Amino acid sequence: MENIKIKDIETDRLLIKVPTMSEQKSLWNIIKLEEVNRYYFPTPNRIFDKYNLSKENISDLIQARMIFQKQLNDWERQKPFYKEKIRSIKNGDNGQKFTWSIFLKSGEVIGQMTVQPNEKYLDNPVIRDVGWFISPKYQGQGYAYETAKAILDFMFLEVKIEKIITSAAVINTSSWKLMERLGFERIGEKKSTYLDENNQIVNCFCYEVSCDKYLKKRNYSG
Repeated sequence: MENIKIKDIETDRLLIKVPTMSEQKSLWNIIKLEEVNRYYFPTPNRIFDKYNLSKENISDLIQARMIFQKQLNDWERQKPFYKEKIRSIKNGDNGQKFTWSIFLKSGEVIGQMTVQPNEKYLDNPVIRDVGWFISPKYQGQGYAYETAKAILDFMFLEVKIEKIITSAAVINTSSWKLMERLGFERIGEKKSTYLDENNQIVNCFCYEVSCDKYLKKRNYSG
């Protein structure tokens, strides 16, 4: 893995930029929508611990999610988190440094993508995880694919990570189909704390792609 800093990336329709605080409230207005965050943010462990709730109990899962959604809807509560995130990105902290804000060329921010350390491989920086969200207003128009392709090109070709291991809720069809389009291979299925619209637990499909397989899929020679 090369010690390369995050940089702005331009595509045909997008400006994929190093984040600043100026667009974070607009991004918060997107991610606080339950239809957006339902399969992007798992309910944090701290909520289960603080309120003595169990991930094995459906009523506890529902309660924990309601608490989390209420907290997420409070900008004054969330603002310090966003300020700390921007500070971490500027400082090149490993957990946040590969985070981008996604803008239309008109200047409107429409989403975010991250390539963060994988929680199972924190001691191995060349194995990472990915996540993204796009405003519902702009979903289904190819912006997530355009963003992901550009960022994965950067991560594999310039940063030279070796592998991405990630997951997507089984019901989140658009997300895992996008992964497969990018060359990710489904390697299994796992339990999660995600709930669908009927408050039923949703499993996740597990995916991975190596640098070699990604570049082959993208028809790069190196």
